[in-house]
Amino acid sequence: MQRIEPEGFLGAYVDGELAGYAIFVASLKRIQQRAILSGAVLRWTVEALRGGFGLRLSALPRILANKILFVSSGARYRRAGDSQLLNIAVADRHRGRGIAGALVRAGLQAMRQKDVREVRLEVRPWNDAAVRLYERTGWRIVGRTRDLEGEWLVMVAKP
Repeated sequence: MQRIEPEGFLGAYVDGELAGYAIFVASLKRIQQRAILSGAVLRWTVEALRGGFGLRLSALPRILANKILFVSSGARYRRAGDSQLLNIAVADRHRGRGIAGALVRAGLQAMRQKDVREVRLEVRPWNDAAVRLYERTGWRIVGRTRDLEGEWLVMVAKP
């Protein structure tokens, strides 16, 4: 396992190949502020309006409404800061080797070193393998939120 990005990108390598990654952030608000102040959000918006990212212009209002619904309904579960596990993935051919668990434990350790008191994530309730992984690594369900596509479990862990 190798940490390759100071803002929380963790990479897991097998024989020099990236086998999986996780993105933990100590402060989601700080990342969002940086994206706005650097002009990145404006550049992404312009790119999306031009048809970039494979998005149809007609889909943008639904995407925006979905994000607003999701963020507003899940905000009530923030108890201690705004640290978050944003994403985790392991390549199909490397699954079943404990890589995801190692990434989660390494991410929680990184958050502990930043004095984070609580980390949050959202996961679809039907994703049984992910829910079991999170429970095995110390996460607990604190509520539910939803977006236009359906329900999400909100889970937290103490680093």
